[in-house]
This record gives sequence, C-alpha cells and structure tokens, in this order.
Amino acid sequence: MEDKNKNGEEEECSIDGDILASILSNLPLLDLDSACHVSKSWNRAVFFSLRRLKSTPWLFVFKQRSLSPYTLAATAYDPKSEKWIELRTGSSPVEHVSAARSSHSTLLYALSPAKLSFSIDAFHLSWRHVAPPRVWRIDPVVAVVGRCLIVAGGVCEFEDDRLAVELLDVESGEEAWERCESMPQYLSGSASSTWLSVAVSAETMYVTEKASGVACCFDPETKSWTELLDFSPGDCRLYSRVIGFVGNRLVMAGITGDEDNPTGIELWEVASTESPMKLKFESIGSMPTACLEKLRGIDSDWPLSSIVFNAVGDMVYMSNAAETGEIVAAEMEGGKLCKWRTLRYADARGHAGERLIVACSNVSFSDLKRAFRDDLRFSVMV
Repeated sequence: MEDKNKNGEEEECSIDGDILASILSNLPLLDLDSACHVSKSWNRAVFFSLRRLKSTPWLFVFKQRSLSPYTLAATAYDPKSEKWIELRTGSSPVEHVSAARSSHSTLLYALSPAKLSFSIDAFHLSWRHVAPPRVWRIDPVVAVVGRCLIVAGGVCEFEDDRLAVELLDVESGEEAWERCESMPQYLSGSASSTWLSVAVSAETMYVTEKASGVACCFDPETKSWTELLDFSPGDCRLYSRVIGFVGNRLVMAGITGDEDNPTGIELWEVASTESPMKLKFESIGSMPTACLEKLRGIDSDWPLSSIVFNAVGDMVYMSNAAETGEIVAAEMEGGKLCKWRTLRYADARGHAGERLIVACSNVSFSDLKRAFRDDLRFSVMV
C-alpha cells in the first residue's frame, strides 16, 4: 500500500525497521539477497538483520570427472530453506586438479607428485596450489589447523619413514615443508585416511583409528603428538567410529553391532577430565532406525563398513562411505542432537566416470555476495 506525502509524491508504507530486520533474519540467505533489492529501507533492514543472523551450515555434494578435464559439479543443501541448490559457474576452478577429496568437513584437497592443491573457502571457488610434500605419499591424512597445512602418514612403501609428518605455514609466503615428529608407532598399520578419522579445532588436529578407537592429538605449535587416547565408550562396543567438531564440541559417531548387521549409530560428545589422557563420553543422540535404514540404502544387505561424518556450526551430516543410500542430518540443540531427517535428492549418486565428494561449510551473507561476484549461479531444485 502507498500513501501520498505532502508534496503529492508516493511513498511506500514500511514496516518498523526493527520488526522488519527481525523478520528478515529468519529468511534463507538466497531470499535475503533478493530482499536487498526491494528498496533502500529493506536494504538497510537486511544489513541490520545480519547482526542476528549467524552463518548457515550448508552441505555440499561434489561430482568430479575421473578423467581430464577434472571438472567439479556441485549441489548444496541449505538447512534453513530445506532445499537443494544446483551451483553452476562459467569455468571449473579444478579442471587441472585430479582426485579431489574432503577432510574434516571443510577442507577439499588434491595431491599429486607435482603439487598439493587445497581449498577452504565456503563455496570452494578459490584453490591454492603449493609444492608437494617432500615425502612421497598416496593416501595421507591432510588437515588445515590455523595457518598450518599438515600432511601425515599415507607414505609409499619405498620411503624410510611410513609415519612421516610434514607441515607447511601457508601464510609465510614460502613453500618450505617442515618435518615434524612422526605419528605414534601404534598407527603403523593404519596411517592413512582410509583407516583414520580426523577432526580439527583452532589449535589441534585429532586423529583416531576407526576400528580400534586408538587416538592421539597433534599440536602444530610444538610439532609433536600427545600420548595415546582411547575413543572407546566403556558401555558400548563399536566396530567403527568417526569424529568431527560440532561448534566447539568434539563429537564421535560410532556404529554398533557388526558390518553385516549394524544395530545402530550412537553419538557422544568427547570431553577431557582432570587427567588430560582420560576422556569422558556424554551421549548426545542415537540415529533413529528409519534414518539408519535409509543411510544403508536399497542395498541394505551389503556390509556397512564405515560412515562419512561432516559437521559444521550446529549441523551434523552422515552418509554411507560406500556411496549408497541417503544422507542423514541432525541439529544440535541444548547439547543434544534432534530434528533427525534424511535429505531428499541426497541419494542421487554419480554416474560411471564420476567421483563423489561430500563436505560442508558455514556460509555467511558475505560468502554469498562474493560467490555472486565470482559468477557462481544458484538454481533451487524443485
């Protein structure tokens, strides 16, 4: 509705600024961008609403060609709108990057004898290319902790140290890899990303053996490892586990039963006690049976050997490592996981000649605007 002002000009009848900002703070990011263009008063209200709006934990599913050019197609899930979004760009930033992988939810990387490429921005439009580690590796653990890029294990058989760890300061401007204390000897038979799960905080990298629960921490500051930890809750027998951070909480997801007959997926917050080497496990949720069945997929008679765990902000996403079945999502509220659901379109798997990579990112409004400037186009899937 429009009113006449005293000069006879028409002016829009506006909602009170604080009320409008409060309403806009509940909109998904893509709708918030559209609201910016309604009027100057709405544009101001959008930016006031950003004080209330925290970044949104989007899930990303990438499909990469297994042959050159290694183009990367992306689809994202926005939990606020509960919709899948197709992401399209004029040129793929990774056409010359082979075998991209994800690590600790927010990192994409690709390692070849010629270079190590990695990306940590929200939409993975920007990739950095650095010299490869000095030790030749095939399937290492890769992580970014603060300004440090860490590569551990996954060493080729002809190298002397199968547990070698190297670190690169990505902000120093130099591409000089530093050798660090090797991984604990106990991990000599499992020192690769296939058998280990990794999580990172602002200062520390956590690594646990999926099968046994033996774990340790790496400190980039001292370039050394802690004593061995045991990620095994005393009252529950697990045959596989994975870890990640939900906000500032270290969370572990474990599969109970056995590979041929998994009976459930349980989740705990892992906290230290007065003894730094002793851990406390607090149950934060159990995956509903219906979600577990959909995660296993139509080939539910196949073994469930491991799950992929992605977490960022207050969202947790879990999927079958064998790339069958749907992705399961849950939200953290009051220290517990709730609002369990499976994601529509999540079971649309890749075709022959494609690789699937799952990751997630905290997407802010500024990330979205930067993506528009980089010619990323968004198409909501119906």
